[in-house]
Amino acid sequence: MKKLHICIYLGIISLIWACSTEKNTLLSRAYHGTTAHYNGYFNANDLLDGAMKTYRENKKEDFYSILPILVLPTEEEVKNMYSPIDTAISKCTKVIQRHAMPSMEKPASKKEEHNRWIDENWITIGIANFYRRDYDLAFKNFEYTKKFFASDKSAYIAEMWMARTYMEQGKFTEANFAITSLEKSQESMENGGSKSTKDHSKSSNSKSKKKKSKKKSKEKEPAKFPKKLRYDVAITRAVFCEKRKDTEGEIKALANALKYARKSKDKARVNFILGQLYENTGDRTKAAYHYQRVLKYNAGYEMSFNASLKNALNAGGDKVRKNLKKMLRDTKNAEFKDQIYFTLGKMDQIESNEEGAKANYTRSAFYSTSNNRQKGMAYEKLGDMSFSGKDYLSAQKYYDSCAKVIPETYPNYEAIQNKASKLQSLVTAIETAQYEDSVQRIAKLSPSEQLEFAGGVIKKLKKEEEERQRQNAIRLAALQEIQSKKTTSGGGGNKFYWNNDKAKNEGFEEFRRQWGQRENEDDWRRSEKIVFASFTDQSDTSNTAKATKTDGGATALDSLTPEMLVAKLPLSDSALQASYSRMMNAYFDAGGIYSEQLNETALAEQQYRIMLGKDFESDMKLMAAYQIYKLHNPEDPAAMEQKEYILINYPTSDYAGYLRDPDYFIKKKEREKLTQEAYLIDLDRFERGLYYPVVNKANTVLDTEKDNPYRSKYILLKAMAQAKMYEDKKMVLPTLDTLIALYPKTPEAEKAEEMKKIILDGYSVNTPVSFEKKSIYTYSEGEPMFVLIFLTDKINNVVAKTRVVDFNKEYYSRLRLNVTSKVLKDDNVILIKQFKDEIEAASYVSFYKRTRNHLLDLQKMKILFISEKNLLTLFDTGKLDEYQLFFDENY
Repeated sequence: MKKLHICIYLGIISLIWACSTEKNTLLSRAYHGTTAHYNGYFNANDLLDGAMKTYRENKKEDFYSILPILVLPTEEEVKNMYSPIDTAISKCTKVIQRHAMPSMEKPASKKEEHNRWIDENWITIGIANFYRRDYDLAFKNFEYTKKFFASDKSAYIAEMWMARTYMEQGKFTEANFAITSLEKSQESMENGGSKSTKDHSKSSNSKSKKKKSKKKSKEKEPAKFPKKLRYDVAITRAVFCEKRKDTEGEIKALANALKYARKSKDKARVNFILGQLYENTGDRTKAAYHYQRVLKYNAGYEMSFNASLKNALNAGGDKVRKNLKKMLRDTKNAEFKDQIYFTLGKMDQIESNEEGAKANYTRSAFYSTSNNRQKGMAYEKLGDMSFSGKDYLSAQKYYDSCAKVIPETYPNYEAIQNKASKLQSLVTAIETAQYEDSVQRIAKLSPSEQLEFAGGVIKKLKKEEEERQRQNAIRLAALQEIQSKKTTSGGGGNKFYWNNDKAKNEGFEEFRRQWGQRENEDDWRRSEKIVFASFTDQSDTSNTAKATKTDGGATALDSLTPEMLVAKLPLSDSALQASYSRMMNAYFDAGGIYSEQLNETALAEQQYRIMLGKDFESDMKLMAAYQIYKLHNPEDPAAMEQKEYILINYPTSDYAGYLRDPDYFIKKKEREKLTQEAYLIDLDRFERGLYYPVVNKANTVLDTEKDNPYRSKYILLKAMAQAKMYEDKKMVLPTLDTLIALYPKTPEAEKAEEMKKIILDGYSVNTPVSFEKKSIYTYSEGEPMFVLIFLTDKINNVVAKTRVVDFNKEYYSRLRLNVTSKVLKDDNVILIKQFKDEIEAASYVSFYKRTRNHLLDLQKMKILFISEKNLLTLFDTGKLDEYQLFFDENY
């Protein structure tokens, strides 16, 4: 029993001795090393690895762009990881404080570390700060580790992380030095091999002093470069090239990293990125090789799927095409049908199969039920194909559809928006011209034929609506198939939006708050609906329907009758002339867009020739002929033809004058200048009372100068001179009637009408007018002011008062303003008192209107300031409108 007590006593002493961090004994090193290893390093890394794994699993990879080599959280994303990161830092920090040998109480005097796991804890703290994006603190940890543990393998690990930290800070020169240093150490290790240690082969008879000295010198030598670090160094070099946009260097570094990669996921990712890089450089053979390699590793389904598609695109061939079609039939690929069809479309385009490419791109857009990026890519491809084929109407519709679905981060976002908007004017012009042309043809039919045609149009519209509903049903079935697959595979479950009642209800309430109550129908955003009816040939589906507004929303297709459509036809002469004018202007606009914006002179000429071929007279034909003349050299037969047409049919036009004499417009401008000077001379004569010369000159212009641009002004000047000359003012009436008849709806004619009315009706009786209207409100300069804020029914007066109080506390606390609620008639008002004078009150009101802080919607409410006397009058009388006028006039 006594021996047992002695053993227990000795064991306790040993444990106490082992807890000491100042004694470098085997027992101390074992205890503190084990604690540092598991309590700090192991647990902290387990937390970091778990946090990063969760982040990377939830991170949606963008396979449309080249994948980043390292997936690191952004500043916003890392906030969700603070808890495990900070816990990891805390664990390692405690381990260093409690188990460093010797302790860290006096870091400056510490020369060596006996606990072999302390350096790993320092590195773990640095890595945690790196993920936390606290790069300065991370760098300090790595730098300390490299310096203090220079003879340990941790120095290499620390230097590698220093290089990555440098890159995140934008210090690429320093990063390059660090990576180069590591590469040289690795090269030295690989070239020199393992160094034989002769120290261990020394004779056992050597003196202990020599052994100790040799051991100390050996400890000061740098450690061997760790083989496990070779992959990380190669990846760090690849990241450096990635950030410097050095594609060639990145490919070389990633190929080097593949030699040292051990994890299946790392091999898959590196191969996929290499495939993307080779694809971008145009080396399709190597790209296909690396995409094929991805499929051999544990890449995850989405990466493997994208690798399969990209391998198919780069490898090509009938066998690959068959595999893609086989993938379409696989239910687990239901979500990715759009991408498969898009790849088939690109393969068709490479093989110059335009029709097949269009069909597959169309299917891709159709099956893109949730992937707007993919839908946008399909529409863009269809738009590009139509544009290159000079089918600009279809191109605009595809670009417009693309612009509506792509996010702002889309690589070609601005270019797509510009193409869609620039082609919109062309589409509008051509569709307007085609519509007007079609309704004019139908208007020439007999009433029975018109009704028969309208009935055919309605049948066609109903058939199109049925087809649209059928396509929507197919699309819905595809979406349900995708969701069903997600649910069965456990990928979606009740997290899918439409299976989550709470999410749906919240979304519905948010929609209703923003948009109000809307019916489930097309164009639901529009408060005034538009009904479309196409008056084109039943075989022609290229023309878009013309819009006509309805009073009670969109007319239901079932209630549409032939009579309703016929009523929209231009059946009267005035309606037909208006239709002619709209059509000719639209054709002319289309020609100008083709010529000036798209440089398509042949298509422009086609629009102008359509105008010339119309069987009715229009001034626009002159302009169309001149535009065709301009599209050719003057000596070309086409130009000569149009010149002759203009000279024969429009001999007095400016265009004809120019074709006869190239200096026509210069001479015309000089004539206009002389004409203007002549008119100013006669105007000066009138002002000097020389009325007879004025009348004579006006008569000359009226009789002989019918093209004088000042002719209407001369007639008015004549009438004014006659009014001065004749006592009987009715003698002026013939001149005024001539002016009104020749130049109606001109400023001169309006003046003539005014003069004629005065002559016939005489002047009104002059009655004295008093401009001094007394107000019930009075103005006194410098008197104290109150401020009134008028609330609407939607604003609660208690909430409003609180907001105003908060606003005053923040910006006007020194004035110690008093805020109360009042009722003026049926209106709630906030009363703020009081201000020293109107200047102080006006300053408050001005700042109130500019500042949204605290006020929110109150900023838009009516706000006035008022004196105490006028406030009593306002509350007694309730005449707010009158005070508003008084306020506007005086303040």
